[in-house]
Amino acid sequence: MKIKSHIFIVLLILFILSLIIFKLHEESKSHVFVFNRMTSINNILSKKLIDNFFSDDIHLKATSTEAIKKIVLQDIGYDNWLDYIEFIELYLYPVDIVYDDSEDLIIWINLSKDQGAVGVYRLHEDKYILHNKIENLAYIKNVSSIRINTLDKSFIIIEEVLDEIIGAFFIDNYIRIFSQSNNKFIEVFRQSTDYTAYFFERWNAPETAEPKWYKIAENAVVDNIIAEKNYIGISISKSIFKYEALNSSTPDFPQDFKLITQAHFDTKLIWNEQYESFIMAEGKILSENIDVGILEDTTQTVDYLLNLTGKYYKVIDKNKKIMYFDKENILLIKNFSTL
Repeated sequence: MKIKSHIFIVLLILFILSLIIFKLHEESKSHVFVFNRMTSINNILSKKLIDNFFSDDIHLKATSTEAIKKIVLQDIGYDNWLDYIEFIELYLYPVDIVYDDSEDLIIWINLSKDQGAVGVYRLHEDKYILHNKIENLAYIKNVSSIRINTLDKSFIIIEEVLDEIIGAFFIDNYIRIFSQSNNKFIEVFRQSTDYTAYFFERWNAPETAEPKWYKIAENAVVDNIIAEKNYIGISISKSIFKYEALNSSTPDFPQDFKLITQAHFDTKLIWNEQYESFIMAEGKILSENIDVGILEDTTQTVDYLLNLTGKYYKVIDKNKKIMYFDKENILLIKNFSTL
């Protein structure tokens, strides 16, 4: 009887332990579910969160800004920047970019002085979902968009600055335009608006006996994208300058320069659906009998003033391949500068 009593007690203890373990397990599952649910809620870019960002309440705006930064960094794949979140700049731009009369949201962040990224979000019910992103950007100064209703096209315009004046001796403020193609945004236009660089002849020709310092600059005004008749166009008015340093043939950075060369160009580029780019002309490569779009004339660049490039056209073919060809090898079929 004693043996049976002991067995019964052992079985009872095991049964109670089993109940305790089962209860702990279920409670653990419940906690995990609640935690995951809370994490999911916190990682949602809700419309309420965006409204809070635009609130006049300073505290509400601050807390929503940090929350949005975390969500965007995770969405676009920059989790490794979460530790530096307080130094990251965040900007929001509500706009309808995808042609369905539903508000979209462009969010851009500056991770550092020379690295930025853009996320394009779509409103779904009461939350914004990442639709696309644009990466490999420099420091972003501004983002805007233009929608051409009559031609069913929209473009994202990004103003950037790359400041490499210390080390690489140049600073470039430029505009890039992106258009959506095959579910991603591609660059379809680029133009410097304020570019300055310094060049020492000995960098390219160490044997130069009395090398000179030069400064080159480009200033341009880019008109807004506009729809005219049956095409979309951009007008550019730009000037390029070459300066020579006064009394300086040493590697030490000079302070005084004199203007020795300048040129001015007025150019018009037209959106071409075949090349998915803004082009200044249509042409044909004579040696290969291939039709191309002309993107740039290198004789109209600051590099040409320093003899760093020859007389070439930068072109794009129907496969979106970008190449350079001698201008004599290109037959211009249609030039858009006169439009």
